[in-house]
Amino acid sequence: MTSRAVALLGIAAPLCAAALHAAASGTAATPAQGQSSAAALTMPRYDAAGQLQLPENWRRWVFVGSSLGLSYNQGEQPGMEMFHETLMEPSAYQHFSDTGTFREGTMFVLVLHGIGESVLPARRGRFAADIHGIEMAVKDSTRRPEGWAYYNFGGMNGVRPIAAAMPKESCYTCHSEHAKRDNVFLQFYPLLEGVAPRSLAASPAGVAAAAATAQRAAVTPPVSARPLAIGGLDPVLLAAGREEMGKPEIVEVYDGSLYQFVSEPNRAAFAREPGRYARGGSAKRLESRAHQD
Repeated sequence: MTSRAVALLGIAAPLCAAALHAAASGTAATPAQGQSSAAALTMPRYDAAGQLQLPENWRRWVFVGSSLGLSYNQGEQPGMEMFHETLMEPSAYQHFSDTGTFREGTMFVLVLHGIGESVLPARRGRFAADIHGIEMAVKDSTRRPEGWAYYNFGGMNGVRPIAAAMPKESCYTCHSEHAKRDNVFLQFYPLLEGVAPRSLAASPAGVAAAAATAQRAAVTPPVSARPLAIGGLDPVLLAAGREEMGKPEIVEVYDGSLYQFVSEPNRAAFAREPGRYARGGSAKRLESRAHQD
């Protein structure tokens, strides 16, 4: 056998082994250039009891952001500071980079690390050390009516292969009220926000229209030319006596005007009864405020 033939066999053997491993593990091979990306579509998997299975290859997902010691509760006592890393499933990442929206089946994994220091050759500074927790966020409206669900797989005492969804009040409410786009804290992930299409990134109204199209499977008229109703205040909150600006990426068009909302649940409530909030509670609250002024 020639030396060239030996070299070719040396290259082919690892490739064959990788293909066999992919077949045995049930993972799809990465599509070749020009092949449809749909072949690599990855969706969440559940057991018979409806618990989410932790994907085996999550370590190979796309890195979209990191943080140190983030806390969402004002005034709380600081706990143990940890490094956080967020990874996104590759086919969902590709969809977001193409459309600026999070498709059904989108998965994020959050890895929580303890802090390491004083390890040679480092003389100063800190690094992400042992894993202290694995959590996931999954967009799957077939499982949860609100769309997104959150899972905790443990960590310090061992990572569990399956996890039940956490109660809605544990994570969902905070995400729906404060996330920059569709329950995702995009404000903490500039790497991810940077891959959205330029036209969408440049126009919050365009982002909202694209998200509405993807989520409600309906064609939404261009919203950039629509007049902004009630100064951008959330009409659902206004009807309840609270004045709070809605987000330009969570909108609904009604009677020729554009309404903004602080959360997706508020938008959904408005969509069910637009007349109640547009002509009823919102208008009355504004009239009352005008008389007081």
